[in-house]
Amino acid sequence: MNCLSKKNVVELIDLPDELILYIMNKVNPHVLLLCSMIHIGNHRLEELAFDRCHSIDLTFYYIGTPYRPFIRRFYSHVMPRIGHHIQSLTINLDQISYIKTFVKNNFNGTFPNLTHLKIMLGAKHAKTGIPYTMNRPMKSLAMCKPLFSIVPQYFLLPKYIIGEKLSALWRSSFMRSIESFELDDNGILVERLGDDELRFDQVIRLTHLRISLWHFDQCVHLLNQLGSQLYSFTVTIGDIFEEEPNLIPKIRLISCPNLKQMTMTIYRNFNNYEPFIFLLQRLVNVEYLTLLLAINVKGIVSSYFIDGFFLEKNILRYMPHLRQFNYHIRSILKNASHITIDRIRQSFLKQRQPFDCVLDNFNNNYGQCQIYSIPFIGTRLDFVSNRFPLYDINKTFSNVTILLLFDDIKPFESVFFERVARALPRLRTLEIINQLEQQEKTTTKKINIDFAHLTVLILYDIHMDYAQQFLCQIYLPSLIELAINKDILLTIIDQNQQQARDNCSRVGRVLTSKPSYESIDIIRNFFPRAHYVKHSCEVKTIK
Repeated sequence: MNCLSKKNVVELIDLPDELILYIMNKVNPHVLLLCSMIHIGNHRLEELAFDRCHSIDLTFYYIGTPYRPFIRRFYSHVMPRIGHHIQSLTINLDQISYIKTFVKNNFNGTFPNLTHLKIMLGAKHAKTGIPYTMNRPMKSLAMCKPLFSIVPQYFLLPKYIIGEKLSALWRSSFMRSIESFELDDNGILVERLGDDELRFDQVIRLTHLRISLWHFDQCVHLLNQLGSQLYSFTVTIGDIFEEEPNLIPKIRLISCPNLKQMTMTIYRNFNNYEPFIFLLQRLVNVEYLTLLLAINVKGIVSSYFIDGFFLEKNILRYMPHLRQFNYHIRSILKNASHITIDRIRQSFLKQRQPFDCVLDNFNNNYGQCQIYSIPFIGTRLDFVSNRFPLYDINKTFSNVTILLLFDDIKPFESVFFERVARALPRLRTLEIINQLEQQEKTTTKKINIDFAHLTVLILYDIHMDYAQQFLCQIYLPSLIELAINKDILLTIIDQNQQQARDNCSRVGRVLTSKPSYESIDIIRNFFPRAHYVKHSCEVKTIK
């Protein structure tokens, strides 16, 4: 949107306030409108704009954005006029230093009425602005672990780059008025925190916190500092490592008398369960609890999955004020003894809360039980097989955006993908793990299956049939990230089918299962807009 011409200003000011406000609500990014209404000499338009300055989102500005001139004008002409109005601010990580400097020079170090701060990664496709989710080659030892999920990849924020900026921000006067702080769920702090490394001296008003941490002991350290003042705590944890020592004594020191809302997400399977359980047992005043977990049952209960009895005995009985318990817990057990789905269901009868569960056993000698409250509150499903009740009349999983399909018993046929497309209309990330050849192949060039919002497709451990179907037969209008088996990709490229070229024409990031430097020119020719993510051994080879 260009700044308003005189003719446009005249036409706009002739409209009633209600209609102008309606137009303002339709403009996105909102900051562009502020640049066109503030500091142009029209008092009425400025007053209307000031009424819409309470929430500012600057994440529209990223590398490759076409809005560079507007952000300059915003900082020079608009921000100085609206700083006292801002109550909520959303920025990208790379804007932290600039915002701090601006506020220091213009507002004595802090926006006086700012209470909510949200920081996003800002890793976006240069052409479309769609956020990236994969930032490095994905093949790793972790992928060899049975039923172990590594998607989405966390963007690790090391202490010496981003972590220092965040640490300095939390200690700065900028945070004095902040009551609510959020960090992008996929931006995860990797450094363990010592007592002198991450202090929250300035966040004296903070009551609501959403953050992602790599180590469980970081969570313990944080609660030891802030637990007494938090009302709501949402945390994503990368892993709970078995070797983390002396956690129990530190957990005993945690006091959270005001904590009423607790959400904990751990999607990577973890074994060291005792510290996690002990922490939950300390949170006796929690009224609203959400748990999204993947647990290796080894060492917890010898031959049973996590069920209602386990939750009641180890968690719920310690929370006498609990009003609402939402959960999706995926437990994995090797050589599981025979157990029926009815037995799992019976364990939840005492809770008197709608729920469902799915039990699955695979040829790799591992079993999996997924238990979840109804309505389903998660946005992802991992290791879903042909036997999973994905499609139902209640549209239970309609909000799922991330899906990992796995089956080593039966191939995924076209009819299954049709059900997936209908059941998950918001699906953005799809990973398929299945080495079995399809038995019901279609010979048509195009299949009437619509994955309109799918932006990320991961096809590492698959039979060729699935790459053939998704890249050459299904229309993927939003695909911007592709991770794929190298040999299968080269076969697809060699076939040179038009549908595959169309689907790959918008891809901005390509990852292959093995180094592909000898074929890099072929890959780049097939993906005209894509950045090829190098393997560590390729960094000096490919320019």
